[in-house]
Amino acid sequence: MKVVILGFGAVGSVLAKLLAKEEQVEKIICGDIKFSFKVHHKKITLKYLNFLEKSKFLKFLKKVKPDVVVNAALPKFNLEIMEACLKARVNYLDMASYWDIDKNPKAKVPYKMEQLDFDKSFEEADIMGLIESGVAPGLDNLLAAECASKLDEVDYIKIRMVEDTGSKEVFFSWNKDWLLDELATKPLVYYDKKFKVVEPFTDEEEYEFPKPIGKKKVALFCQDEVGSIPFYIKTKNIDVKIHDNNINVSRFLVELGLASNKKIKVREFEISPVEVLSAVLPDSPPGYERKFPNSIFAISVEALGKIKGKNKKIKYSVVFPRQREIEKMGLGANFISYPTALSAKLFVMAIPKITKKGVFPPEALDKEVRKEILQELEKTNKTNVKIFKS
Repeated sequence: MKVVILGFGAVGSVLAKLLAKEEQVEKIICGDIKFSFKVHHKKITLKYLNFLEKSKFLKFLKKVKPDVVVNAALPKFNLEIMEACLKARVNYLDMASYWDIDKNPKAKVPYKMEQLDFDKSFEEADIMGLIESGVAPGLDNLLAAECASKLDEVDYIKIRMVEDTGSKEVFFSWNKDWLLDELATKPLVYYDKKFKVVEPFTDEEEYEFPKPIGKKKVALFCQDEVGSIPFYIKTKNIDVKIHDNNINVSRFLVELGLASNKKIKVREFEISPVEVLSAVLPDSPPGYERKFPNSIFAISVEALGKIKGKNKKIKYSVVFPRQREIEKMGLGANFISYPTALSAKLFVMAIPKITKKGVFPPEALDKEVRKEILQELEKTNKTNVKIFKS
């Protein structure tokens, strides 16, 4: 199996190292416009590559002929990369949507999951685009499908997450521009079979996560999962809520309008508050995550519904290792990039077994493929990831 990874940052670099351990993977080419560090592995090649130089990028793909191109760059580049994959007839995988407002008044969902525009053309080209395939979105979408499959009727799918650094100090575990963009986007919910945009950090509730996390206060937050799951799983309701130990900082930025991407005029210039905020806030340098050894990330997915007319709840929870445990792996990962890269690896390794063509998210995968991915996750459970079922 030959893999091209675009973007050699927090996730792409870790994903490359994880894939290099797989016997089925023969070669990994990591493309980016700059490299902050080198990797010495016979399977991994670092290549200067600007995918916005369309003709050169297309020529590269046609020459290499990878089994899949993994987009580990920012979601704002999804369409450019998908266009090249379509022309080269190469399978594609990404981890999030750009999510812009759908200006079509007849749109079923307020936000546009832009990758789906390629569905028909990918199917005609006999290739697949497996989108939203990180940890969240991604693994939680898959778990939602697994939970729902065990019920005769699904009334409510709840996706709950906890992201806790154990410190009040601000730490960007992801690209800060993308994190700020998430703050600027209002959450989407699906209630009574209808999509609705709501205010962020509202509808708080106490939610019970597995040990060692326990009960945490969660609130609505912008996530992609709600935008796709109702189209593939019959449910009346779905929402995503998150616990972030620094959520008050995020709430403060939103309430002051500092996370807004709406342009304002300052003298002869036009700039958005979030652009100013991004310029002012410092980047988290490599290795900065070591200051937060107790950082932890976990997801819980539950489906509420009926089996033979009786109310039932099916729940999966995945607790990923703390930062101090991740550091022992020697991957250069943090408590968010490791779960994301690990989940993406599971999806990449499943690609040879996926016969479905077109563009689709993990919840649309066949039962057999979903089962195999979960079995691989179970193997990880024996080492450093804790899985709970109920």
